[in-house]
Amino acid sequence: MEKYHVLEMIGEGSFGRVYKGRRKYSAQVVALKFIPKLGRSEKELRNLQREIEIMRGLRHPNIVHMLDSFETDKEVVVVTDYAEGELFQILEDDGKLPEDQVQAIAAQLVSALYYLHSHRILHRDMKPQNILLAKGGGIKLCDFGFARAMSTNTMVLTSIKGTPLYMSPELVEERPYDHTADLWSVGCILYELAVGTPPFYTTSIFQLVSLILKDPVRWPTTISPCFK
Repeated sequence: MEKYHVLEMIGEGSFGRVYKGRRKYSAQVVALKFIPKLGRSEKELRNLQREIEIMRGLRHPNIVHMLDSFETDKEVVVVTDYAEGELFQILEDDGKLPEDQVQAIAAQLVSALYYLHSHRILHRDMKPQNILLAKGGGIKLCDFGFARAMSTNTMVLTSIKGTPLYMSPELVEERPYDHTADLWSVGCILYELAVGTPPFYTTSIFQLVSLILKDPVRWPTTISPCFK
C-alpha cells in the first residue's frame, strides 16, 4: 500500500471488501477493492488478472474507471474512481423510484452494457450493489469482468444473501449464455426499482430457481402500460 491511504470500509460484495482511500501526497479520493486470494483456484486468479488488464483500457461515462491494480501476498487490489453511493442504498431507504427516474437509469445501464458487450465483455453479476451513484445523479457500473473470472458455482454461492435474484435462467442452470443474460438482469433490477421488490423473490434458493425458470413476471396495476 505504498501509494494509498486506506480510510474506511464502504462496502462488502461478492469478491471482497471495498474501502475509501486517498492517493498519497494528493487529494485524489479512490475506491480500493481488496479481493482475497484465499479460496481462489490458480485458474480463477489467472482469469482475474486477465480481466483486470482488459478493464484497464475501458472508458465510458457510466462505467467505473480503473486507475490501478497490484497484488499483496494475500490479496489482489483494484483501484477505481470513487463514487458517492450504491443504487442498493436508494432501494433500502426509499423502497422504489418514480418511473421517469427508473427510465433515466435504464438508459444509462443499457448504454454501459452496450459498450461492454461491444468489447466482448459480459458482466454476469448485475445487481443493485454493482451500480454506483456518481456526482450529478448519474450511475456507474462496477465489478464487470470479475464475474467472468469466477466459476458459476462461486457466483451463485456469493450472490447477495446467497440467492441469485437477478440471474438469468441460463446462468442458474449453468447453460451456455451470452449478452442477453445481462439484459435479463437489467430487467430484474429495473422492475425492482419501479415496484420495490425483485420480480422473483423467495427465501428458498431452490424455489427461487424454479420461479426464475418457470414463472411469468407479474406487474402491479400501479405500473403504467408504457413502462412495461
